[in-house]
Amino acid sequence: MGQYPDEFIDRLHLVWGMGFLSPGGPEEVAAIVRGLDLAGAALLDIGCGSGGPAMVLAREKGAEVIGIDVEPQLIERSRRLAEEAGLGGKVSFKLVEPGPLPFAAERFDVIFSKDALLHIPDKQSLYKEVLRVLKPGGVFAASDWLAGEGAAQDAALLSYIELVGLDFTMATAAETAAAMRDAGFEAVSTVDRNAWYAEVSAREVAAIEGPLRDGIIAVSSPEIHARWLAARRQLAEATRRGALRPTHLRGRRPL
Repeated sequence: MGQYPDEFIDRLHLVWGMGFLSPGGPEEVAAIVRGLDLAGAALLDIGCGSGGPAMVLAREKGAEVIGIDVEPQLIERSRRLAEEAGLGGKVSFKLVEPGPLPFAAERFDVIFSKDALLHIPDKQSLYKEVLRVLKPGGVFAASDWLAGEGAAQDAALLSYIELVGLDFTMATAAETAAAMRDAGFEAVSTVDRNAWYAEVSAREVAAIEGPLRDGIIAVSSPEIHARWLAARRQLAEATRRGALRPTHLRGRRPL
């Protein structure tokens, strides 16, 4: 079942809301695309997870959304949640293989991603593919978990990655911006969200430790809850110390 088995999806939904596998909910989605007119826009959501962000973009912003992911259980969950929300005709989800995007050049007005790109090792190839399928003048608007200086040696971040067993390839904001410019993007910008997530992650730890404990155990086990709580404590500490720096990314394909 890849990196996101069903019980892990259920745990994440308890913490972050139905359809969301990373923090911030609809408010964070809106912040990522702030200033963009998405009404009628052809939008691709890379790493759509269980579909929450895609549904927000379709329902609240009026975009015509295609969400893609590499794990079949995430696509199944996305489709089910979209149907339950009455959005089956406004957003679609497609299972893809890792590698080049399965779309024609200049297909999309906007490409979006929320906290999924850290799972993709070859960032340079990714950004080139994003640029290829964007229309001239199209915008790439995303958030990703980036690394602070010294993150590769940060004990808390390394402990978190070991405890959760996920595959991460993280870069700094400077490295990310440089890779985007090298791929051909213009007007590249990054917005550091570390201070915001330092507060959020502390609240997440308290929720997992307290009011969400029984619900998490119900969808997993006491052992999984204990290990995940330990992992979230390490993540909160890594964020507090600046090793983890969630960041908004923005770039435009030249006309």
